[in-house]
Amino acid sequence: MSLTTMNTALLAVGDAAILLNPVTPVLTLAAYAPYAWLISSKIEKDATAYNLNRGGYGWINPLLMAGGIVAVALGLLVPFAGWLITLLLEAGILMAYWRWRDKQVPPGKQFQLSMLSQLKERVEERKAQKNAAAANLVFLVGRAEKAKVPGKDDPMFEVHQAAERVIGEGIAARASRTELRTVQGSIAVVDVVDAIPSKRDPLTTELGGKAIDYIKLHAGLDVQERRRRQVGKVTVQTNLGSKELTVTTAGSSAGQSMRIDFNRDEQLKRDFADLGLTKQHLALLEPTRDPPGREGIILLCAPTGFGLTTMAYAMLSRHDAFTSSVKTLERSVDLRIDGVDQLEFDPAAQSDFATTLRSIIRRGPDVVFASDVAEPGTAKVISDTASNHVLTYVALPVDGVQLALAQWIKAVGSAGDAARGVKAVVAQRLLRIPCPACKVMGPCSADQAKRLGLPAGKTIDLARANGKVLGKNGREEQCETCRGTGYFGLTGIHEVMPLDDEARKLLSRGDIAGAYQHARRNLRMMLMQESALMAVREGRSTVDEVARAFAVAKPVSPAAGGAKPAAPTAPATGGAKAAPPTPKTGSAKAPPAPPKQAPKS
Repeated sequence: MSLTTMNTALLAVGDAAILLNPVTPVLTLAAYAPYAWLISSKIEKDATAYNLNRGGYGWINPLLMAGGIVAVALGLLVPFAGWLITLLLEAGILMAYWRWRDKQVPPGKQFQLSMLSQLKERVEERKAQKNAAAANLVFLVGRAEKAKVPGKDDPMFEVHQAAERVIGEGIAARASRTELRTVQGSIAVVDVVDAIPSKRDPLTTELGGKAIDYIKLHAGLDVQERRRRQVGKVTVQTNLGSKELTVTTAGSSAGQSMRIDFNRDEQLKRDFADLGLTKQHLALLEPTRDPPGREGIILLCAPTGFGLTTMAYAMLSRHDAFTSSVKTLERSVDLRIDGVDQLEFDPAAQSDFATTLRSIIRRGPDVVFASDVAEPGTAKVISDTASNHVLTYVALPVDGVQLALAQWIKAVGSAGDAARGVKAVVAQRLLRIPCPACKVMGPCSADQAKRLGLPAGKTIDLARANGKVLGKNGREEQCETCRGTGYFGLTGIHEVMPLDDEARKLLSRGDIAGAYQHARRNLRMMLMQESALMAVREGRSTVDEVARAFAVAKPVSPAAGGAKPAAPTAPATGGAKAAPPTPKTGSAKAPPAPPKQAPKS
């Protein structure tokens, strides 16, 4: 076949394609327009700026234009997809020029894929937004920026989902904190809701360990550090709102453990008036609020996890920090209080806790708070300065007044020195508050009225936990406010033991029981059980909750003083049998042990 015949055939095919598909030539010619504009404007200016059209290269731009025309001509010969062929050829010509041009220009002046990089960034950003929208929980970087959420094709996707379950389900359950701990080859997950621990399905050691590291990373902690205690904060966003997480990690030979507190600052912020102290308690503490009675030592005690730190901060709020000098020494400053000079003890920077505390007291503050007396010598420093016109609060993580006194004597080392300057001991326990949305009110029985101390023949309405509400269809449904527990929030019950000269004299002889009985008989001390029953009368708790709180009673002998406290009669469910018997001389009834709680860091 001759060349003329072949050209005629190709033209015939092209004409046929154009006639059959009039869109093809339009698209093909349209593909040439931006190509020609790019060469005549951008590339022409760039070539002039770097003298690329000189030195024998003056044919570059005409050649690029000619190449584009050839690409259009070839595109017209291909039916339907000719415009795509034109685009590919033009792109190839430009890429070839790009590579040649970058070799001619000075270093640092090469073309960059800025547009392609921006396009890639936009694609990645949209992908991240899509992943974040599909996620039930997103970590925030700073105040508002969302951290990257792994996609389904990311190896970290399963880990993120595990972290979602750990944190999200805790938030949904109204947990104050969620704890993860290595137990028997798995990671146990426990939610603490209104001071009651609730176990969840455990995680495997591998997945749980990765989830712990993932949360540590977002909280700004050292992922490689698996033994030393670390504390960090991070905010998460869920469909239930935003929550600030206080993440505390530590490790042992068994493995890592993690505690996640939800909105911890809100938990710790409680006014003194909201602690649950009765008028009688307030009357006993009032003389120590301002001078001249604002001196000596007040011991604060509560079981671990029962709001000891919250009570201590609330006690400090009794004093005007702007007209008096209030200072603290704490192992960890959990909440910043306006006007209070709070020092977090740093073992690396300070010599020891006792010496640092002595230095603080020598500066002449009006009120001091010591977070513990665990280090030898600390309690002795406090007892030696009890008469220096400074009021010192001391936190002791024990259950009950007598155990607090026993630990205090042991820490000081001498009953005589320990008794000097002690003004009062404040013990705290927590009771759950009946849910306002689903609680049921009903009259108390005659037996309950008697044990609540009501006059004969008088009854009052008592609250009872329910956990259910009537739905629109008239059927009972789980209460969404309390999630079916029947309780919402916590209130404190207290035992405030004042100490006068006679009580301190008994205490100096190591007679804890005698001092306790003296305060009960002569100083109007209200027992913990009486405080609990008053909470029931006021509607702040229920008979069943008091029965639960005092059900686990284990006699514990204090380390000093020889007192052997026994548990009082616990109230029975349905009848308030918590009215304490009158204690006999020489014996002391210590408050019962609390229900088992998850540990508090």
